[in-house]
Amino acid sequence: MVSSQLQWQPQKINENLSVRVAVLSTSLPWYDTEFTGIWYICFESDNEVQDHPVTMLSRFDPGGFFELHGHPGGEEILVLQGNFVDETGIYLPGTYILNPEGFIHHPYSDEGCLTFVKLRQHGGKNRQQVRKNIYELPWQSGIIPQIEVKPLYQQIDFPEKVWIERWQPGTALFNVVESEVKEIFVIEGTWSDELGNYPASSWLRYPPGYSYSPSSAKGCMVYVKTYPLDTTRFIVGKDFRHPQI
Repeated sequence: MVSSQLQWQPQKINENLSVRVAVLSTSLPWYDTEFTGIWYICFESDNEVQDHPVTMLSRFDPGGFFELHGHPGGEEILVLQGNFVDETGIYLPGTYILNPEGFIHHPYSDEGCLTFVKLRQHGGKNRQQVRKNIYELPWQSGIIPQIEVKPLYQQIDFPEKVWIERWQPGTALFNVVESEVKEIFVIEGTWSDELGNYPASSWLRYPPGYSYSPSSAKGCMVYVKTYPLDTTRFIVGKDFRHPQI
């Protein structure tokens, strides 16, 4: 069980998409929540979008659960440890989930789990619902021979793209310039750039036009997401109500 008893206060953290951000989860506190056995670490938050973090690590104690709730702006989940369970199934480490706008569920974990979560960034009721396990998908050749990929999400009429990359040891790129916002979450190994080294569970975001030189001395596996700078995050109306149990 996480020992911290810090209580979250709605606030803005790393909400400016035009600024480079790099965060090690080990440098951040765990926040207690009003939900039974649920804790989170905040990578990114904007209290104009919602009261709790938009991008975070979420931990369930054994037996932890959320009450039945809706997702007016959708959600992404990557299961890192343990089992994540809701009405649609039992999801083991490596499971990537995209729940579209309006999805309703009652998630829990009997043995506890750790998940990487992104909320209110998936508006559009005709989005596909996704359930994939990254460890079961085949690797595909990337543009760069030392980097293999596993596509997770891309859909016509929506700008976001999500995939997994595996970097071979010693891979290094120079003066990469992104055309869109690019997020990295380190799943295994260590990702590096000219400003530092980022072990597993680190989160980074590079803005369009930013030049950087990424590398991985010993190899790594990372979640990658790209989207335009002007992507609108879902603002929940004051009349929204979660479903009743």
